[in-house]
Amino acid sequence: MKPEDGKKIYNSIEIPEELDQIVKQSIAEAEKRRREKERTEEAEEKRADLPEEFRGKNIGSRIHFYRRLASRATAAAAGAAIVFTIGLNTNQAFAETMQQIPGIGILAKVLTVRSYHQSDGDYHIDAEIPAIMESEKEGGADRLPDTAKRVNEQIEAIVDSYIADVKKEFEDYKEAFFATGGTEAEWADRQMDLSVDYQVKYQSETVLSLELITFKGWVNALEERYYYNLDLKEDRLLSLEDVLGNGYVERCNKEVVRQIEERMASDENQIFFGFGASDDGMAEGFTTVDETTQFYINENREVVLVFPKYSIAPGYMGITEFNVGRVENLS
Repeated sequence: MKPEDGKKIYNSIEIPEELDQIVKQSIAEAEKRRREKERTEEAEEKRADLPEEFRGKNIGSRIHFYRRLASRATAAAAGAAIVFTIGLNTNQAFAETMQQIPGIGILAKVLTVRSYHQSDGDYHIDAEIPAIMESEKEGGADRLPDTAKRVNEQIEAIVDSYIADVKKEFEDYKEAFFATGGTEAEWADRQMDLSVDYQVKYQSETVLSLELITFKGWVNALEERYYYNLDLKEDRLLSLEDVLGNGYVERCNKEVVRQIEERMASDENQIFFGFGASDDGMAEGFTTVDETTQFYINENREVVLVFPKYSIAPGYMGITEFNVGRVENLS
């Protein structure tokens, strides 16, 4: 079943009374994360030494300097600001620490290569765009595996297309809003929130599991995730079969069904197409994993399967994950 088919089916399902509470809780949690991030950035900027930043002794300092300049520019412009920066995220410190351990030599690390911030009457955009870069110990970016280079290109294309498409969508809606009689007063509180972020889920000497997250909040909220699991030494993307072996289909299917049934038995708000009371023939729901099933490797070296919103469950369930166990053969 395609995700869009699941959306149609979901629209015909009676909305649980708890949905309003779930939505409010999600909004509150997102706002809390945003405020925490802003406080962290402000604290880092206050610790920065401006003369040293200007001289550019290190990339981290320059980030703070540019962000401070951007903040001043925003105030001067009284509204809109677009900021591009180049720098490193906290994974740099992790990678450098790993490389100092005898016998450990990480082949690559993930850096924030572009930050994009825009705030005006219609948009609030906060994007942290990653790239996989070669470790200094391995001789520079020219030795970056081809697979990592292709992943970097894909991420850039996804982010650029995502921002452009969402802006176009919002502009079309705005035009239609006023064309059908909407007023400036009615439009005043409407704003599109966009964000792009990422997280390194797992990193060893040669294996990297990276998550890219895109989010838009508007009339409805939509989050999409992309996963890249790389074997840097062998210069390839890892599949479920690579990490779980020949019996991965049976292993994953058994565990997903077990967890679905367990979740539904313990919480009446947990609903999955094709299971329990929702098994009304309208939706096929989960049937099997295959080579296209998304997954990542977590910090405990466990494989986590990821299913998009609407694909196997109603929309209010969001993106669903299933931990199918530890991998023993990762380097």
